Amino acid sequence: MKTALTALLSLSVLTAQSALAQTTRTVFINGVALQATPVQKGGQTYYQFSETDLKRVGAITAGGVTPNTDAIRGCVGDTLFNGVYTVQLLQVGLDDDRFTAKLRVSNASKQELHNFMIFAPGDLYVANGAANATSMPNYDGQWIDTLLPGTNVTLQASTGSQPAGTNWTRLLIRPPADAIKELQQAKLPLARIYNMEFDLTCTRK
Repeated sequence: MKTALTALLSLSVLTAQSALAQTTRTVFINGVALQATPVQKGGQTYYQFSETDLKRVGAITAGGVTPNTDAIRGCVGDTLFNGVYTVQLLQVGLDDDRFTAKLRVSNASKQELHNFMIFAPGDLYVANGAANATSMPNYDGQWIDTLLPGTNVTLQASTGSQPAGTNWTRLLIRPPADAIKELQQAKLPLARIYNMEFDLTCTRK
């Protein structure tokens, strides 16, 4: 993925002096779906990205162009992709006295994905800038059992009762290290990155 990311970023730089713009396309960088404008130049297709989008996904840092390999990050509404499955954060907010999150998980691999290959309700957390965090172990309906290639499921998870005025700013997906190690030992479909993070202060429509 690092090679693909480097190529995509190089192409976006090469197209700074534009060519013919075509229909916007969706391109994944660091697992985040970005809208890019394809242009034709010298018989090749290149993609133009906004600097804001590239910074948002960790593709650009103060030191230059550096891929983010610690976590896949996005906003509410974004679809994050780790090479095996995608996660879209559809909606967040208070439901009575619980903080809830609705997510859509899709199998983007060519094999069946079972529940132990993705993440569990206990792997979901909300956090804020003060480094406070709480898990979201409660869920409505049935959690993931098996996802066939190309299929998806919508999940809704929630915290326990929340004190009034609680302000969560991030939603984290953090599968435990031992679960990832078991996947590696079993040689099951592996994602390059398992940690995902949504910024709850920004929304993409």
